[in-house]
Amino acid sequence: MRKWLLAGIFTPLLLAGCEDSEQIGFSSKNLQQNWVLTNIDGKEITIKEPRVIPNMAIDSDLKVSGFGGCNRFFGQAKVKDNKFKIDTLSSTKMACIQDDQATTESIMTISLQEWSSIALENDVLTLTSEQHILTFMPEDILEDNDQ
Repeated sequence: MRKWLLAGIFTPLLLAGCEDSEQIGFSSKNLQQNWVLTNIDGKEITIKEPRVIPNMAIDSDLKVSGFGGCNRFFGQAKVKDNKFKIDTLSSTKMACIQDDQATTESIMTISLQEWSSIALENDVLTLTSEQHILTFMPEDILEDNDQ
């Protein structure tokens, strides 16, 4: 009887340890949208018309495409242990005339190729690398705020 009682107590505890653990915070599905770069290192990105705001779109396969300020880029994103990185980032090779565009693009594309801590809170995506903090917002929310 004692063996059955102990087995009855410990079996549920052992089975509870076998459940899949949930990822805290968000899943890669939350990343699947068009993101607009709004801040670098806490400084707001200001783009004078008619320039395109730096952005990136992430699809269901975590394929990324975007615009860094001068060039279009694309690659394959990886998300692991609340870290984010774009592998094999490729881009067009257009010359950047404005220094601010070139600087923004350089910081953005270099940061995206490094493992960065990723946080998603209140529709704000933050990527924190060793050198920079990139802040993105969903494109549709920014468009709603402009109206």
